[in-house]
Amino acid sequence: MKKTMAAAALVLAAVLVYAPGAGAQIGDPAEYLGEWYINYMKEGPDGAQMNVASLMGASYTLQLEEDGTGQAKITPLQTEESGDEAEEEETMTLTWAFDDGKIQVTGEDDSAMIIDEVDGEVLGDAGDNTYFVLGRELIQEDTDWDALLGDMSDKEHQEAAKTARENPYVYKSEADNTAEVIAAYLKKNSYGNDYEVTLDPAGGTFTADWPGNEYADPEHIEGTYEITADNFVNIKWTDEKYGFENSYEGAEYVQLWDDLTLKEDLSNLSGVVAKMAGMMDYEHTYTPDSVTLAQDGETEGTATLRDGDYEFTYQYRIYPGADPYLILTYHDEANDTNPEWNNYSLRQ
Repeated sequence: MKKTMAAAALVLAAVLVYAPGAGAQIGDPAEYLGEWYINYMKEGPDGAQMNVASLMGASYTLQLEEDGTGQAKITPLQTEESGDEAEEEETMTLTWAFDDGKIQVTGEDDSAMIIDEVDGEVLGDAGDNTYFVLGRELIQEDTDWDALLGDMSDKEHQEAAKTARENPYVYKSEADNTAEVIAAYLKKNSYGNDYEVTLDPAGGTFTADWPGNEYADPEHIEGTYEITADNFVNIKWTDEKYGFENSYEGAEYVQLWDDLTLKEDLSNLSGVVAKMAGMMDYEHTYTPDSVTLAQDGETEGTATLRDGDYEFTYQYRIYPGADPYLILTYHDEANDTNPEWNNYSLRQ
């Protein structure tokens, strides 16, 4: 079987993680004895769910006995991919107890899970907003990954749009946030690395350190900074490896964030679309007046941009909220792909 039992064991390990949680509360634990299949894994009690058997090529069961003992089991399933190649079944002994209206399950390695029933669905709460759906019969079905990932992305974008974010490049003299502003510059230009910034106000210098990871070496930066009369933080530093100077102007970063932030009432939609399109297509210049919007619904439609005789059309989609999330995409016929950009990643 190509999907190894080592990978399968990861799911079982995830199941047996203790997590406190509220639920409907079980009345009679005797009704929950016997074998349970772990059929789905999902994010949140109402989140998108993945079929575990289809994903891992194995069935996952919990067996609860009347004497408070039991067993967790991983059983490989016969598939076309596996052929005659067989993998061994894996088991773990467990104990269970009924407490506070829930079934507390503890594995032999002291890991644990809480079983509860909510709205007619038997759930295992695994913590970190991860839940498992239990059933008396095995369910094995194909997973529509495109639909599943799309649903998960939709929920992430909807959640992100709920909360307004402050412009991280704005200098606040009363808060003395110079180090935070410099760290924000470096994070944006390193694709998300978090630097620890130390200032020497007397000399107008700073150091920034990133610890590195398994793919990249640690980085140490030494540079200078200034706070301008109009309250912007500017920095300069020389790349020791390549010898070129980096210069970040605070006014530009503050303006870029503002230009890419969609207002809650969507009144500046044309302006944000024009800014995004200009950043993605450096050969053309767009203004809010060069954008024509055609709505297909309240939160989506097409945006046609013109620069002289040149014209290009994007599809747009909005996730409304205090900080609306805007996506632009188009179909690249030459490569049969659908490139996608959003205002969050471009402004960060």
